[in-house]
Amino acid sequence: MHTPLKKINIVFLAFIVLLIVLLAAMALHKKTTGRYALLSFDVEPVDGQENITELVGLLQAEKINATFFVTGEYAEQFPRAVLLMSIKNEVGCHGYSHKSFTSMNHDEKTEEIMKCKTIVENITGKKIEGFRAPYNRIDRDTMKILEEYGFTYDATIINGLGIFYPSVKELNMGEIPVSSMLGIPLEDVIWTYYLHMPGAFFYILQNKKSDIVSYLFHPHHIMQNPEQLKDIISHLKSQNITFISHQQLTRT
Repeated sequence: MHTPLKKINIVFLAFIVLLIVLLAAMALHKKTTGRYALLSFDVEPVDGQENITELVGLLQAEKINATFFVTGEYAEQFPRAVLLMSIKNEVGCHGYSHKSFTSMNHDEKTEEIMKCKTIVENITGKKIEGFRAPYNRIDRDTMKILEEYGFTYDATIINGLGIFYPSVKELNMGEIPVSSMLGIPLEDVIWTYYLHMPGAFFYILQNKKSDIVSYLFHPHHIMQNPEQLKDIISHLKSQNITFISHQQLTRT
């Protein structure tokens, strides 16, 4: 009889084997035209100002656009950083206080969204069109609020896990999902902190073959390895991939 620990080890081994097979398939599959990469960064107070200044400088040096989903609390504490990121990039809403929207009532959700929207728009002088919910957790009520207040898209849903999220088909609002591998989002914290697989994560970022790939980063985390981020960008450029913001994608 297998002990619980042995069962866990078997499951993890099966996951690794399947991952290796998929990575090998990615390496063999070639697609070199009409491809887009969306870099997005979820920003909250822990990211500070220095990480953002360095990150924005990196993006400017690489001459690419990205999307920053910012909390209202961050914007209040670091308005100059928000203004800096808005010069060449898109700035979206990430809620005011980084609370889970699935644990709030309707009025609380509305306040979280509108407070963030107002603060960021007053700083940047630009209309916010996009939203990503903290922890990638969203419900239909939140989506209806976003539609009511003029948001054109949501970027919360994880690709491949659509059955766990509400549909936007009946809403006048688009959805730009976060790309995934085996249902695990291409998101830095999960792969590098929880799974302890930075090598696999960076390989997938560089070699995932599809028309549009949406990556999710956290500045205080990815900027611990800025050279690695530069290498990813350089590699993607060599594959004739175009970097665009979420907003630009909605307008193509």
